[in-house]
Amino acid sequence: MAGLLDTDALQGIFGSVLSSIYGDGQLIRVTMDRQPGGSGIPVEQPPVPIKVQVDACTEAMRQQAGYTDKDVRLLVLQAAVDGPELTTDDIVMARDFRSGEMRRWKLFGITQDPARAYWEMRGIRDATEE
Repeated sequence: MAGLLDTDALQGIFGSVLSSIYGDGQLIRVTMDRQPGGSGIPVEQPPVPIKVQVDACTEAMRQQAGYTDKDVRLLVLQAAVDGPELTTDDIVMARDFRSGEMRRWKLFGITQDPARAYWEMRGIRDATEE
């Protein structure tokens, strides 16, 4: 017997309820283009719109290796994302809650809630913006 968490029903419900609360952002999928010799060059795909909440990092995130005070906690609604799950190669563009500026965030430690309503991760400010 399938349970409610075994379907996409809750994902859709949370997506429709929270999409008006979460901010607008963009997901940039990054694929690695293999080069001769085995090295890879990151290739960014065109950005797609997403719904994202940007918050202060949790205590657990602050204990992770490499944490800085510029990092943020990102919650991305899954209902707004077509295609595969997020990876740590992907980039999220979202408004920094401290400065109000749009920023590029590299993703670290991606998890999801049991209802598959959102992904939670630490956003590490992209070094290209420093």
